[in-house]
Amino acid sequence: MFKLKRLTLCTFFILAGCTSLAPEYQRPERPVPQQFSLSQNALAPATTGYQDTGWRTFFTDPQVQALIDDALRNNRDLRMATLNVQEARAQYNVTDADRYPQLNASSSITYSGGFQRDSSTTQTYTAGGDLSFELDFFGKLKNMSEAERQNFFASQEAQRAVHILLVSNVSQSYFNRRLAYEQLKVAKETLKNYEQSYAFVEQQLITGSTNVLSLEQARGVIESTRADIAKREGELAQANNALRLVVGKDTVLPDNKQSTEKEINPVKLPLNLSSDILLQRPDIMEAEHKLKAANANIGAARAAFFPSISLTGGLSSSSTELSSLFNATSGMWNFVPKIDIPIFNAGRNKANLTLAEIRQQQSIVSYEQKIQSAFKDVADALSLRESINGQLTAQQRYLESLQITLQRARGLYSNGVVSYIEVLDAERTLFSTQQAILDLKYAQQVNEVNLFTALGGGWTE
Repeated sequence: MFKLKRLTLCTFFILAGCTSLAPEYQRPERPVPQQFSLSQNALAPATTGYQDTGWRTFFTDPQVQALIDDALRNNRDLRMATLNVQEARAQYNVTDADRYPQLNASSSITYSGGFQRDSSTTQTYTAGGDLSFELDFFGKLKNMSEAERQNFFASQEAQRAVHILLVSNVSQSYFNRRLAYEQLKVAKETLKNYEQSYAFVEQQLITGSTNVLSLEQARGVIESTRADIAKREGELAQANNALRLVVGKDTVLPDNKQSTEKEINPVKLPLNLSSDILLQRPDIMEAEHKLKAANANIGAARAAFFPSISLTGGLSSSSTELSSLFNATSGMWNFVPKIDIPIFNAGRNKANLTLAEIRQQQSIVSYEQKIQSAFKDVADALSLRESINGQLTAQQRYLESLQITLQRARGLYSNGVVSYIEVLDAERTLFSTQQAILDLKYAQQVNEVNLFTALGGGWTE
């Protein structure tokens, strides 16, 4: 009989948690094309496949690498994401503990006596232990634990997403600072040229070769350029502050004069780029884990419609003498099987199931939205590659033409063939074109970083 009871109890423990009422998980279909457009990827360096080589390989400038290192150690957003992972792990451990037997021990001592003077005080010692276990036949506890486990995995992917975003933000802040410095440098060089032109016009005015109007026009572009320099200096100061903020500490910023010629290794992609590559993005993996958690919550909600069986047992001993507390004659045991059957709860279980199913549908929509957004990020970056390269090539040719135009305009003006306004127009157009080329180079760098980030790169070193 004892062996039969022990076998029955073991069978209960084995069967507990073996059933799950959660729907079978199926990854939603991607609501995007199977491949990116070939024309969008025409300028990408060809390769047989894409693999995240790590941000240390992508960013070749040692100054950028050093700033990213500092940011990964000091940035508060990344610290918070790490704490969120630890919180999710602890919550999973708390929920998962309910699936296993709970054993508690207790002891106490009781003093009792009468109110008469000659009454004596009696001491009673008590010690015991309780064992409780819920038989999870319908997978309620198992699915609740699985939901928290998937939430833990989602928090890990969220941490990766913050890591990647931080690498991107640091690099873009660094390149924005470089842009502000280069624009300020061009403005100062242009100011020197304007001042030389002003001195030349002033000399011509003395000799009677020109008029006061030309001199005032030359003075006007000088003051306009000084205003632009003041604006660029403010932008450089703001860029410095933004870079310090994203790094997470008050650090000595790199010297702009020591930048390397090649700061980025372009992303190499195959000509036939499948949208499957999006599945490695941490934000999409996070959304998928949340969807799996929502599936598990449906299983827990379904299990609430079925009976709940729990086993409680205990051993206790009581004695007035501490020495005889653990004698067999002073002990007793109890075993309490308990079954709870839901009969009426005003529709709470049905409402909880409906709520879980709605949240699952919300998770599916969120997953699909992230897929579509990720596809757009990659497609936009690939499209801009061609667009920016075309603009940059045309602007550089235009700059060469403007330099020749300016030289000839100055020559014609010195010979009295054209007015000084022709020289001013050429100088102003040359200055704005130089600034436009700097903007395009910055846009090219940022677009390459955006493509690297959109493909899920920047997590590994």
